[in-house]
Amino acid sequence: MAADRSIVSAGLYMTVEQYFALDEATDGNYEFYDGYVVMVRPPSSAYDEHATVDLAGGSPTHAALCIRLGGMLDQALTNSSCIVYSSDVKLSLGLGRNFFHPDLSVACGPLTGKILTDPVVVIEVLSPATEKRDRGAKFAAYKALPSLQEYVLVGSEAKEIIIYRRETNWRPYHYRPGDLVELISLGISFPFDAVYQKILK
Repeated sequence: MAADRSIVSAGLYMTVEQYFALDEATDGNYEFYDGYVVMVRPPSSAYDEHATVDLAGGSPTHAALCIRLGGMLDQALTNSSCIVYSSDVKLSLGLGRNFFHPDLSVACGPLTGKILTDPVVVIEVLSPATEKRDRGAKFAAYKALPSLQEYVLVGSEAKEIIIYRRETNWRPYHYRPGDLVELISLGISFPFDAVYQKILK
């Protein structure tokens, strides 16, 4: 199935079967929610010497924060059964009818197949293109995952980390410079300032 990338990036309605056909036909990343597909990373064929490709979260700051957080979490979980996954791993929600690519996710059980179904923590690094969805529709969908214990939003334009926890009915916990950020479900913590060091002033 061929899809015009400008239409897909704006949201295109299709069936689950069509979504999987699109997903298997390219190396791009697409999210599927309530029948709508949104491109979060263009396929490599979209890049040529004259192309300018706009994608969700594609700023250097966004990329650096994802790498930094992934490395910090991986280091902290060295002696744990939990594994940190990048946005390359697809996450299934809603009885296999919704699929997202979170910036980072942590699961503590074995991954069966290619699709993650039971993350304990999901992290989204905010960007102007994705912030509304990350705070709204995606958060609502993530909360329906029985395994999810903490949902983390990380600012890429301002220093901001917010953690929502299931155990407190998804109440937000705001972290600021000088704080120690806690992921209670994983039993780990890290300095707020270490997340943004050299990335945001």
